[in-house]
Amino acid sequence: MPHPSIPWEEGTSRTSLCLWLPTFELRLELVRTPELDATSVALLAPADRAGRGEIWQVSERGAEAGVLPGMPVSRALALCPSLTLLEPDPAHYDAAMEAILEGLGGLSPILQPGEERGLIHVGVDGLERLHGSPPRQVERMLHALLEILPHPLVAAIRSGRAPGTFGARVAAHAARPGHPICVGDEELARFLAPRPVGALPLPRDALDRLARLGVETLGDFGALPTSDLLRHFGAAGREARALARGERIDPVRPLHRPHPIRVSMDFAAPLGEREALHRALDRLLTRGLARSERRERAIRSLRCGGHLEEGGSWIIECTLREPSARVAELAYPLRSRLALHPPPRALESLFVEFTDFGVPVIQTTLFERHEEGARERRGAGMDELSPSLREALRELKLKIGHSPLYRVVEVDPWSRIPERRHALMALEP
Repeated sequence: MPHPSIPWEEGTSRTSLCLWLPTFELRLELVRTPELDATSVALLAPADRAGRGEIWQVSERGAEAGVLPGMPVSRALALCPSLTLLEPDPAHYDAAMEAILEGLGGLSPILQPGEERGLIHVGVDGLERLHGSPPRQVERMLHALLEILPHPLVAAIRSGRAPGTFGARVAAHAARPGHPICVGDEELARFLAPRPVGALPLPRDALDRLARLGVETLGDFGALPTSDLLRHFGAAGREARALARGERIDPVRPLHRPHPIRVSMDFAAPLGEREALHRALDRLLTRGLARSERRERAIRSLRCGGHLEEGGSWIIECTLREPSARVAELAYPLRSRLALHPPPRALESLFVEFTDFGVPVIQTTLFERHEEGARERRGAGMDELSPSLREALRELKLKIGHSPLYRVVEVDPWSRIPERRHALMALEP
């Protein structure tokens, strides 16, 4: 078997330790309400998901009664009349993930959260001298999580260690709680071969097509000709084949976590009217943009949320096509999301977070006008130009070899021929 090889990327880790806690959100809810642990419980889909009004996660007892994720609530209640439905609290889940990342950050500087909450890749290259053998590393990671999560949750975590995040995630899904799976380079392809093909990062329709064709395992997928995969799935098929055969190792990339700017307000009475929420949103955006820690940077992504009346929380997120620092341009996408995914109940509080930033939006003015009519009274020589424009002109001439700016000079203003009235002269720094 060819040895997996990738170009080394500075700041990444080739070996990943994947920690996975299934149904992370539902387990957090059961920690808050332990009296429901022995009953049939289901968590409703959040407001920002397409399946609003459907089951998101379900407990083991609920699954035994036939309730499945993605099932409409009406059908779930018909199958299990004693099913307890819980409203999601995404703010609580995000806070728990942040605490987990902070706790693991003391053991490894390279952390990469998965696409779902409750799944984290920890870069472990070079940690043998600090934390010992691979099983000892897993033990140290879980011990650090005991300071953040209750013991039953830590005991339910599944661990997988392998080259690359894909191999580690497959190992974590195959592991049992308390029994980590550690896979080396030489055994990676052999380990991946019998695993289900659904582990591949392919669209759902592609996975359904493979199931109809009888391709059930990664080994079956890896045995398919590259030309066929390119014809049916494009470049994604070729990359998936390399992952399935253990020939492509995707390293753990450190998480870029800019410190968010958060502003919030509490309401004297629960607020549910849309126009009132819009006004509160505008006020929060104005306050957030005025915060000194923004350092005049534009906002690239932000989110809005709040705590619901009678418990739970609601969050919407959006990413701007172009970074902006204007209230109207920030409020428009949030209002659109609010119209599509309104809070299920009135809000007791509202917050706005700026989560990602662009370049500073304040730029020194090139053409300054200190008073009315300054353009007519100002001369056209370099001595009368602003320092910013003069410096920009020097940089442009150094880059392209000539001055790209010109000034208009009156030559014969009374001429009947328009071309003779003015002339262009290059501005030289």
